Amino acid sequence: MGKKVLLCIAVVFACLTGASAWAQRPPKVPPVIYWAAGDVGAYMYAAPAMIAEKIAPVLGSKIRLIPGNDVERVNMMRTGRAHLGALSADVYWASMGLAHYSTFALGPQPLRLVWSGWANYGGSTGIATQSSGIKTPYDLKGKRVAIVVGAAWSSEGVKGTLAFGNLTLSDVTVVEVSTTGAAGKALTEGKADFTMLGTNTPGVYELQASSFGVTIVGYPHEDKAGWARYRRYMPYHLPGFSSVGAGIKPGEKIPTPQYPYPLTATMASQPDDFIYAVCKAFHAKMDEIAVAYPGNDAMKSDRAIVPEATVMGPFHPGAIKFFKEVGLWKEAHERANQKKLAHLEKLNKRWAAFTEEAQDRIAKTGKKVDLVAEWREIVEKEVGLVVD
Repeated sequence: MGKKVLLCIAVVFACLTGASAWAQRPPKVPPVIYWAAGDVGAYMYAAPAMIAEKIAPVLGSKIRLIPGNDVERVNMMRTGRAHLGALSADVYWASMGLAHYSTFALGPQPLRLVWSGWANYGGSTGIATQSSGIKTPYDLKGKRVAIVVGAAWSSEGVKGTLAFGNLTLSDVTVVEVSTTGAAGKALTEGKADFTMLGTNTPGVYELQASSFGVTIVGYPHEDKAGWARYRRYMPYHLPGFSSVGAGIKPGEKIPTPQYPYPLTATMASQPDDFIYAVCKAFHAKMDEIAVAYPGNDAMKSDRAIVPEATVMGPFHPGAIKFFKEVGLWKEAHERANQKKLAHLEKLNKRWAAFTEEAQDRIAKTGKKVDLVAEWREIVEKEVGLVVD
C-alpha cells in the first residue's frame, strides 16, 4: 500500500473519530471543564465531585476540580482558569463588591447562577462543640471562635452571630484558620469552641464522632431583635430550620439561618450554549445527584430553581433558556431576576463613581481610604444590601 493511500486512510479515520467525539459532546462544551471547588474535606468539594461524576458522561467532557478558598474560586473564574465555581455566600459578597471584594483590583464581580439549592439545613450556621456548652449566640462570651481568613461568610457570619447575642469580637478569642476544612478541624482538635459551617459538612460529622461532640447552635425565630442585629452582617440569611446534618435527630428541626445553598456559579461572559448544556445535564441526572449525599436533595429541580435564589445573584441567560424549556421558569422568576439585574446595574454605576472619587482623594491627600467601610456605608444608604 502506497504512502498516499495510507495518508488518506489516516485523515479519514481522524475525521470520523472527531465526528464521533463531537456527537457525544454538545456543541461549544469544552473537552475539559474546570470547576473551582472548596478545599478537600468541605461540602463544597464533595458536592461538585459527586455532581461531576454524574454529569461528565452526559456532557461528553472531562471535569477537573480545582480546590481553593472562596476568593480563590471567584478569582479562578474571573481570570478564566475555571468555567464553573462551587460557591455559596461569596456569590453575594463578590456580586456586591462587599467585604474583601471592596478593593480597586476586584470590586463587584459579574457572577451568574447556573444552578441553585434550597436546603433544609444550615449551609452556613453556628456549629459548636458540645463540650463548650454553647447552645445559642448568647453563650459565646469568652469562647474561642474559628474564622476562615478571606471568607466573608465566615467573618461576617461570626460577627453577625455575636451581634445576635449582643456581643462583639472583643468578647471572644479569635482563632484564624486558612480553609473551611481547617475550621472543622479546629473544633475536632479542641483548638476552638465555635465556627460557621454547614450542618452536613464532612468536618461537622467528624466533630460529632469526636470526644468533643457537636451542637448545632439555635437562632430562636422569636428573637426579632437578635435577628435584626444578625442580618445587618448577613443580609441574605433568613430565619429557617435545619433538619439534616450532624447532631440532628430524625424529625428534629433546629432554628438556624437559611439561604440559597449550594450554588453553582459562573461568569456572565460564559457562552449561553455551554451553560444551557450544563443545566440540561444537571436536570437529567438530578435524581441520582439528590440521593448521593445527605442534603443533596436541596438541588432538586423543582425545589432549587426558585425566585428567592436571586437574593444571591441573577441567573445566567443560558440557564434561563433551559429552565424555560422545561417549564421551571415562571413570571415570578423573571421579575426577581430583572430586579436583581437592575439592582446590580445601579450598584456597579455607583462603584465606578466611588472608586474614581476615592482614587482622586488618595492622589490629593496621600492618605489611605477604608474602601471596605466606606463602600459598605454607601451600599446600605444608597443602593440597598438586598433588593427591595
